Amino acid sequence: MGYITGLDIGGTFTDVSAVSVETGAIYTAKARSTPWDLVEGLVEGLGLVAEQAGLTTEELLADTVKFAHGTTQTSNVIFTWVGAKTGLITTRGFADEILIMRARGRVAGLGLADRRKLRETQKPPQIVPRHLIAEAAERIDHRGRVLTGLTREEATRVVTELLDKGVESIAVSLLWAQENSAHELLIKEIINELAPGMHVSLGHELARVAGEYERASTAVINAFVAPTVEHYLDRLVGRMTDLKLQAPLLVLQASGGVNSAEETVPIKTIESGPAAGMVGVKALMDNVGYDNVIATDVGGTTFKVGLLVNGQWSVTQETIINQYSLLIPMIDLVSIGAGGGSIAWVDDTRLRIGPLSAGGDPGPACYGWGGTQPTVTDADLVLGFLNPDRFLAGRLSLSREKAEAAIKEQVADRLFGGDVVKAAAGIRHIVDSQMGDLVRKATIERGHDPRGFVLVAYGGAGPLHASGYSRGIGVKTILVPQAATGFSAYGAAASDIQHSIHRSVRADLLDDPAALDRAYLDIEEEARALVEKQNVSRSDISSSRWAEMRYERQLHDVRVDAKDAVGEQVSAGLREAFIERYEALYGSSATLPNASPQLLRIGVDVVGAITKPTVHELELEGEDAGAARSGTRQVFWPELMEWAETPIYDGTLLRPGNVFAGAAIIEQPGTTIVVPPGATSTVDRFGNNVIHLAVGGSK
Repeated sequence: MGYITGLDIGGTFTDVSAVSVETGAIYTAKARSTPWDLVEGLVEGLGLVAEQAGLTTEELLADTVKFAHGTTQTSNVIFTWVGAKTGLITTRGFADEILIMRARGRVAGLGLADRRKLRETQKPPQIVPRHLIAEAAERIDHRGRVLTGLTREEATRVVTELLDKGVESIAVSLLWAQENSAHELLIKEIINELAPGMHVSLGHELARVAGEYERASTAVINAFVAPTVEHYLDRLVGRMTDLKLQAPLLVLQASGGVNSAEETVPIKTIESGPAAGMVGVKALMDNVGYDNVIATDVGGTTFKVGLLVNGQWSVTQETIINQYSLLIPMIDLVSIGAGGGSIAWVDDTRLRIGPLSAGGDPGPACYGWGGTQPTVTDADLVLGFLNPDRFLAGRLSLSREKAEAAIKEQVADRLFGGDVVKAAAGIRHIVDSQMGDLVRKATIERGHDPRGFVLVAYGGAGPLHASGYSRGIGVKTILVPQAATGFSAYGAAASDIQHSIHRSVRADLLDDPAALDRAYLDIEEEARALVEKQNVSRSDISSSRWAEMRYERQLHDVRVDAKDAVGEQVSAGLREAFIERYEALYGSSATLPNASPQLLRIGVDVVGAITKPTVHELELEGEDAGAARSGTRQVFWPELMEWAETPIYDGTLLRPGNVFAGAAIIEQPGTTIVVPPGATSTVDRFGNNVIHLAVGGSK
């Protein structure tokens, strides 16, 4: 038959999705994430999905034609600071650059509230301490001309200096190496001779752009995480091979594409799980027909928001992780520490939620895994939104008593006069408000009117809270995908091979269309070769051009699509695309007709189309949802501030075309969908639950 299998390891649960190539049937499961050995939770999830399909794990993997994996391994290493002992080789005179951090390290990536307390801010821990930074006597200028040559003896000296200090991984980032990589390549050659098997990260290979600090930071962090990530992938490949997987293991990238495990650059896998969710949203929306979408993912630890505008997501080329700058392409997502496992705590006389999470170990109090801190999931259980006997399809029985005890001791007794229900309602209200604020920032503060968008809710807790965090932002329609509980895993299954390459260029290149077109063709051919290397036919490869530009004397760049900028029209096409994008972002009155657009960087995204799930359209079976109604239970609705006997529907029994009114609860095997009072829920022709909060929608 053949299956397309996708996996996503989150902080609390590991999601697995397998899609039948023949029938389009989707099998999804959640297993407990096992941070002490991520492979174990992954294998458990595969076994659960195989059981749904009537197969053994070995049979499922042997019949898998595509295996795509999103991992948190890279994020875990960065956020816990437990990477390799890393050394850095840089140009003489620039050893302190990675420590100075452009003088912005104390506040990089912090929110406005934290930046206002400048005295309380600190630089992040040093990934490379000063004594592990070696300076090489060499110098290349901005045109790539060698001013001071690097001798083999000097390269050997700096490498030996670090090896004698016991480094486990080495980053090399020399000044202007993106214009002439000879010196970095010589150092790599020496490292391979003196320490075969040691990981080496070269700045020019990771980011061929100007910005010596950002390039060095990217190389250092890649070197820091690489030994752990590469060891994990080697173990995973071995384990999957033992379980009869024959398809290549593909690893999701932050840009939304996949690459083989052998071709994967560790740092490019950071935040790959959230990127997979966006891939899944786009794949689904291409069939359902919505172009403007707010994608919301609520897991156990974080809440993430991304946008599809006119059917496309946006990409950022630089991001900040743990206050370090990274020059890697990432789908543009914003996030906060708010999820099912987020801990509720009291700050003097205020109730706060997150950013700390109980995660998968020990988990919320109600899991019975040893957690004692009250969490959002505990509040949802106390309020009646969760069925304690059907959590994770009945595989985990939740303890209402433990949830109530945790909330009472640490929240209710301190702020609500011992009233556990009011405390739980307060927890739910605050976390929904925090998530709603992030949706506003991702839409209104970026010039998008959420009233023209449909909101897609996925992740284990997304459908449970979507009606709360969409309240007050003007969204009229919430769509919950059929595979919502494991939607990032589904997105991994829907991804394509992708390579993105970008490089800095001279500003005057915009005045030379022939040279500019040749520069684009060079990096296109390089990216195509990388895609073809993974057994993708040229006929299945497509490419798109883009550029980063700004008006002269401005400080902020604008990314513009340059799909029509080819041949002799490349320069004119870029100028036209820049002005059009600038007006879209800032308004037509903001353009500067007397100023010249400047070209800073050019880039290409090359995509190799590979097997992906087919979305099957189902036959509508009528509006009556009575057959799916499994009973009622008391639910405390915070918007009403009262208990109400609420209809419960078995989501597995709902059929396309079914319609019913809220208030109601839909229980799916891996998630719970809340239909608020006054709303209407419909099952569409693709099996998705569509909640209409008001008359109309956006399409």
